[in-house]
Amino acid sequence: MRRRPIVTISAAAALWLVGCSADPGDQFARAQDAFAAHRYDEARIDLVSALQQEPENVAMLELLARTQLSLGDGEGAQATLDRLAAVDGLPGDAPLLRGEAALLRGQFDEALSAVEDASGAEAWRIRAIARVGQGDPEAAAVAFGEGAALERPTARLLADYAIFALGNGALARARELADRAIAIDRNQIDALLANARVAVAEGDLGTALDAYVAARAAYPENRAALLGEAGVLGDLDRLDEMEQLIERAAEQAPDDPAVVYLRGRLAGERGEWAEVRRLFQLNERRLEGRDDAQILYAEALLELDQSELALARLRPVLRRDPRNVYARRLLTRAMIATGDGAGALSAIRPIADRAEASQTDLVLAARAARLAGSERASDYRVRARVPSPENIAAEIASADAALRARNWREAIAAYERVIEATGENNVLVLNNFAYALGEAGNRRRALEYAKKALALAPDNPSVLDTAGWLMVQTDGDREAAIRLLEKAARLAPKNRTIAEHLRLAKAD
Repeated sequence: MRRRPIVTISAAAALWLVGCSADPGDQFARAQDAFAAHRYDEARIDLVSALQQEPENVAMLELLARTQLSLGDGEGAQATLDRLAAVDGLPGDAPLLRGEAALLRGQFDEALSAVEDASGAEAWRIRAIARVGQGDPEAAAVAFGEGAALERPTARLLADYAIFALGNGALARARELADRAIAIDRNQIDALLANARVAVAEGDLGTALDAYVAARAAYPENRAALLGEAGVLGDLDRLDEMEQLIERAAEQAPDDPAVVYLRGRLAGERGEWAEVRRLFQLNERRLEGRDDAQILYAEALLELDQSELALARLRPVLRRDPRNVYARRLLTRAMIATGDGAGALSAIRPIADRAEASQTDLVLAARAARLAGSERASDYRVRARVPSPENIAAEIASADAALRARNWREAIAAYERVIEATGENNVLVLNNFAYALGEAGNRRRALEYAKKALALAPDNPSVLDTAGWLMVQTDGDREAAIRLLEKAARLAPKNRTIAEHLRLAKAD
């Protein structure tokens, strides 16, 4: 037991000797390369080592300050900027650097003071974020607007403005700003992350996943990109891939609330509700203020027959966000489980009374009304058994929108509801359902529905293509698949997708 400190001291001494013996010029060159490649941890290690030998090297100190800011180390950046000031080496954009360091340290008054005389988009960005931190969204909106109206706004300002707009429910405005940010610099990390987050809000999970993948490729150390990609993979039901990314993030920071939440979410997707409860019980303080975690925690409690505890989690969430449909459904279920029919009916009615209400919500409403002794129970039961044209149209529109957005999970769920309500007699629904299942990786089931669509429409080129290509992907009858694709190509000779599928089928 007494030998471990000796080993630790020896290792530290060895590293110190290596650092002292290395050439600071070589270390600086490596740090510059690492910084340019967004490998900020590597850059910091080399810079700290080089500065041990050249503690007043202005170029090294400046790059260290920028590296620390890129790593989110406001305290370290502030200390390095003070060292630069002591040797009269502050760069021209020092007010912006000091302002950014103050933001990272949560010193919003200091951030505003740092950029008081500064101009340009980045100065307005720092002012806007400082105002958000001070709880003054109106002043933040003004500052963001001033920066966005400049002749040359930065991608970073527009990206942060997009996230601000998204937080205020202005989805269309957020998309416009994210697109402008990407147009200015499609490889800038904040622009990529803003594009991904807005795409998630739009339900466009394909675009979101592409953006997160691009962000991770360009910025391999960025945790927001890693965790964001993991979340989207969960949305797409690609749970094994999601788990790999969660474990990678956990290696660096296992107690990070975002990692804890994603672990719980993965367990929930797999139906492991006791594990969700265990994780969240151990991390209650870390998850405070995260409504997504509170909703998942409540769902786990509900699944484990702890409805009263679930209610305690859900009520504050709905007070903060009464439009949260999923939380409202869970609240209704919990109230039914505790025998509060009147409360349950009051909770679900804002959703169930709409013409386009889903069968799920109508069934819940019928149960709540029956428990409450309300005469509305029979009405809800009838509507649940015989969906209205508005309901079916809304479900099809939702499914089609999800399909276009490559949100396979939502598309599959919506098409399943349509098929349950209307039967297996709509060719386009069956074909689109098969396509979504195939893209989500469930190709065997996809082929089953593609063949049902083919039986109803044997001369539809899109249906022929879906069935034929799925047969190729599932190692089915290759000759039969090629015949289907050839027929599709004859019926739609200008369709490039069909032509490419036929080419690939013949090439294998």
